[in-house]
Amino acid sequence: MSDKKIIKIPISYDQRKINEYGDGYVPCLVSERWLQFPETANNENNIIVDVMTQTEGNKPRKLCELILSRNDLLRAIDSVEIE
Repeated sequence: MSDKKIIKIPISYDQRKINEYGDGYVPCLVSERWLQFPETANNENNIIVDVMTQTEGNKPRKLCELILSRNDLLRAIDSVEIE
C-alpha cells in the first residue's frame, strides 16, 4: 500500500490521553496531574480514585489514593453552578 493512500486522522492531546489511560482519566487544566477513576468499583457506595502526575520521563506516578463516596461526588458536582 502506498503511503499516499494513508489518511492521518488528527487526534487531540486530550483524546490521546483518554485513549492511553481509559475513560476514568480526568485531567487538570493547569498542571500535569489528573484523577484516575477505576473501570469498576468494589461496591456501589465508594470509589477509589488515584491522584496521578507525570514524571520527567513522561511515566505516570500515583501521588495518593482517595476513597470517596459516590453520592458525595455526584452531590458536589451537581452543586457547582455554571455562570
